[in-house]
Amino acid sequence: MKKTRIVTDGSVHFPDPEIARKHRINVVPYSIDVNRRTMTDGLGNISPERYLDHVAKSNARPEVKAPTIDNFTESFKILEQSKTDILCLCASQHLSDAWHNAIKAADIVQGKIKIVVIDSLTTSIGLGLMIEAATNAIASGASIDEAAYIVRKRIPNVYGIFFMESMQYLQYGGWVGPAQSTLATMLGVKPIFALESGGFIPFEKVRTRTQALERLMEFATEFPEIEQLTVLRGRARVASAARQLRTRLGDIYPNARITNAIFGPILASLIGPDGLGIILCEHDSDTKLGE
Repeated sequence: MKKTRIVTDGSVHFPDPEIARKHRINVVPYSIDVNRRTMTDGLGNISPERYLDHVAKSNARPEVKAPTIDNFTESFKILEQSKTDILCLCASQHLSDAWHNAIKAADIVQGKIKIVVIDSLTTSIGLGLMIEAATNAIASGASIDEAAYIVRKRIPNVYGIFFMESMQYLQYGGWVGPAQSTLATMLGVKPIFALESGGFIPFEKVRTRTQALERLMEFATEFPEIEQLTVLRGRARVASAARQLRTRLGDIYPNARITNAIFGPILASLIGPDGLGIILCEHDSDTKLGE
């Protein structure tokens, strides 16, 4: 059976940082503009906290660009030389151009090797969970088609919900109009949006972070069993709320793998630097392929 390698885009956040190294996953980076300097390979030595501070103080839309067709083509051609099939998992096409660009790159390269490109309908830790499932399957001897099946089966089990201090970044992304964003600011209401079917769906509006915390708790506790849950936060000013959320959810779901993470540049451009949210994977009791 031909070997399969995984390619993904730089919006990914792995639940286990060692996954990328251990399974030799190719991460095609985004281009990020920081202080008028364009960084083509992630943040480098700039910490996520420092980047989020920069975004907050600049009061402008973060300049984050998805990997280009050429970027994906180059990554695919490198693996083509080793004659391995490629399973490429990308952030939702509604949040990034990565999936579209990977599809076009696959059309250019495909021939000697098989390339399967999947829209994960999520991003960040959600995308990382898809990759984790794929790597486990491949390590157990699954073919590229079997691994792709497992990923597609997992997609409906991954959910996200985010509290945002304002609608400014949703407006940047075209999810709400300027009038709606301005009215929310005037009324002092703060949005909670669910990440559903690959895009942001209005969930509720609150006035305080405390109220938001309760709504996020209510959302998470609707699931009878959770396999993995990550509390994601923006700047240090919301760190206390994130820790409180993780502790409370840990008490309710003692058998779930619960972690904390800081927004990366891609998620920060969608949510804003002071957001707070959850991405979780509901436990699937069905027997997985290869088990």
